[in-house]
Amino acid sequence: MKDKLSNMTIERREITDWSLTFVMLLALMEAMVVPPLGEMGLLNRTLADAIFISVLALGAWLLFDRTSIGKVFVAIATVSVVLRIASLIWPEYHYPYADAWVSGLALLAMSWLMITYTLAPGSINAHRIAGGVGAYLLLGIAFAQLHRLIAMKFEGAYLLLGNPATFEQMDWRLNYFSFVVLTTLGFGDITPAHALAKSLSTLQALIGVLYPVVFLGWVVSNTRPDMDHRD
Repeated sequence: MKDKLSNMTIERREITDWSLTFVMLLALMEAMVVPPLGEMGLLNRTLADAIFISVLALGAWLLFDRTSIGKVFVAIATVSVVLRIASLIWPEYHYPYADAWVSGLALLAMSWLMITYTLAPGSINAHRIAGGVGAYLLLGIAFAQLHRLIAMKFEGAYLLLGNPATFEQMDWRLNYFSFVVLTTLGFGDITPAHALAKSLSTLQALIGVLYPVVFLGWVVSNTRPDMDHRD
């Protein structure tokens, strides 16, 4: 029985590690492929929403476990998917503020779950590194949803080329802006103007600076034992 449980644990770890890479690729597509295609007019909002739904649904399927954060993620992701599907079927009943809130929370929970898997006990491998990158990408996408909420609520909350921008002008650009802030690249064509936009950008920049330090620290701490035991 003990050997059977041990084999199940190993199998689960292997499945989870493989899932980290797959979710990272999904996050990469959502972060780096969908927004520019939408901004260039090659992708409409309906198809973009369908891709977003697929990312959350696949993420819930691949990362689900019975831990508290796993259950919370699946619950929030389910609500987010239902809201998106409802908005596609019945546009007149679309609730954009609720959608942005729930989508942001679902992505944050998904990122946290990725981090817990990535930092779980076990040897470092390519999947674990991909999981760390995927969690970082999900953070950027999650903050983009929160910036979206502010842009919808307060017109002119962001400046585009020095001029107050409407939500329609900012919609496809918020993902790009989010990663500019997260990576502390520096403001250029888009800058926050509203107090809430500035506060959210400050919080995001702090997380963007601290995350790589913590992640690299984990990598070093997990590689040091092998180095110390070499003769």
